[in-house]
Amino acid sequence: MKFLGKLSILLILSILLTGCVPKKIIDNINIESAAAFDKLAEDKFIGTLLTQEYLPDKSIKNNTFTSKASLRRDLMLNLQKESSKPIVTGGVLVSIFGDKLVDDGIIEFVDTYQRDPGIGARNFLATSHGSALEILKGDYGPQGNSSYLNDLIEHNIERGDVPVTNLHIFLRDYYMKGKDPYLPEIRQLAPNKVEISGMSMFNGDKEVYILPKKKMFYFKMMVDNHTEGSYRVHLSKGIDADVKSISSKHKYKLSKENPGHVTIELKLVGVIKEYTGSRLTPKAVKKIEKKLEEEIKEECLKLIETFKKENTDPVGFGFLHRKYIRGYDFKNWKDDYQKLTVKINCKVRIAETGVID
Repeated sequence: MKFLGKLSILLILSILLTGCVPKKIIDNINIESAAAFDKLAEDKFIGTLLTQEYLPDKSIKNNTFTSKASLRRDLMLNLQKESSKPIVTGGVLVSIFGDKLVDDGIIEFVDTYQRDPGIGARNFLATSHGSALEILKGDYGPQGNSSYLNDLIEHNIERGDVPVTNLHIFLRDYYMKGKDPYLPEIRQLAPNKVEISGMSMFNGDKEVYILPKKKMFYFKMMVDNHTEGSYRVHLSKGIDADVKSISSKHKYKLSKENPGHVTIELKLVGVIKEYTGSRLTPKAVKKIEKKLEEEIKEECLKLIETFKKENTDPVGFGFLHRKYIRGYDFKNWKDDYQKLTVKINCKVRIAETGVID
């Protein structure tokens, strides 16, 4: 009975304390749903916050607030002065960093997010080809810009060539010794149209290389797993094959005899959905598998050499050395990275081909 009495008191107190918590009624606040940051001058940037207003017809009106500042915390103070309601950060889906800003480093902005309990770790980060502000000020449909941009990145992660990335993963890679972060790059094609135009590769928090869109398929194979990828194989003049529903896996092996050598095992399974030749025979299928294996190996090796040249390690070879070589002195990694040799073994299997003659 004493226990029940104490439990009753605790329940009553919890109800009373709940009533003391300040309430934020959604109609009385502006919830930040996206943000964009661009560099203006050496010590100034321009920040834009996007809030969404839900209209009676269930469509969404995009409202943007823009201000200039030297520090992100000053930006929020300035933007609060522009808004008729308090701006809160609890709904941020996407944050975009302009092309000039990423050249100088973005950790100041990203680190602020890390310390803000109102921002989730799954908030998508992206860079922009040109002005980040202009991307936020576009008009991408009735669902609202932040939802559209969020869905754009999420769709390309799940069914396209963008590796899994978000605020948490960016910070993990940034603080991890032996691996550099990467982010999708967004390009505005028209006031109502954007695309994923490539991947920004970082050295620390600074962008050093933009991976072209056509190379993203190979990069994702090395750092993530495809689930619904697609690839077009050119066999000869007028003969091509579209391989769809691609799933892939990767594995790294560091040589014990030669720590400066890494073997990457790639496995890919796909379905041929279109073939422009006269007949899709078993022999033609084997030829497609072989050609795809050769192209993947060649392109992945080219990418690794490009990363070494640009002093970025988005694959995480340095982390492999730290993990598997006992007592490895990471001070040597900059030189060891340039000497690193990589072998790629790729196995492609066509699981379905439709009707084969």
